[in-house]
Amino acid sequence: MSSREPRSVVSVAPGVVFVEGPVSNWVVLAEEDGVALIDAGYPADSDLVLETVRWAGHDLADLRRVYVTHGHVDHVGGIPGILERHPHVEVLAHADEVSNVRGPSRQQVTTAEIGGRLASPRVLRWLARAIRSDALRPTTVPSVRAFTGADFEGRAITPFPATGHTDGSTAYLLPAADAIVTGDAVVSRHDTQPASWTPRPRMITPFFTADLGVALESARALPIPEIVLPGHGPAVHRVGREWVPVGS
Repeated sequence: MSSREPRSVVSVAPGVVFVEGPVSNWVVLAEEDGVALIDAGYPADSDLVLETVRWAGHDLADLRRVYVTHGHVDHVGGIPGILERHPHVEVLAHADEVSNVRGPSRQQVTTAEIGGRLASPRVLRWLARAIRSDALRPTTVPSVRAFTGADFEGRAITPFPATGHTDGSTAYLLPAADAIVTGDAVVSRHDTQPASWTPRPRMITPFFTADLGVALESARALPIPEIVLPGHGPAVHRVGREWVPVGS
């Protein structure tokens, strides 16, 4: 049993469970031939990710694949631990993101680059949570491969480019759920942002993003349906002109 606890676990639509993890998020998705994950948290989250698959009512033997939004360690760190126990699971990412997912070096902000921002209590608290999540553990996913159009034929999931946060950052539209999984291209709130901010679709804190101009442009181009399942912060949905957390 994992010692880590999610912030929330929400069934947002039949077959779609959103997990707001201890520091970053993932989605459990029922597919036509089994179960998929979209992202998998930090290295310390492997057990918790698998527990949430079971919580969603699935047998772990039915886990088939992990779709990756981007190769930052808080989104792919849990994958090696999952593959140790379930080596048949496929790991799929955009071709421009494969090297980030494979690691161990990746397009990600370093502690040195954060620098003087550590004077901010919010940034310092976030960094402490990340380190407790094994953020510094070398993470490699050698089996990752580039997805193709054939990987989505007959499936209720469609990839959309969300470049800028990383070179191959990808969002995934879930039409049957009227939802989109955005990774860090769009978040609803991040631990480095004020806790008083109302959760809604927004950009992540800029220093996490490789190319802010490209990220802003691609975020504006994303189809935003009724439900946003972000890489950080709670799932949110439209109520009139406002956004509110799913389940509130």
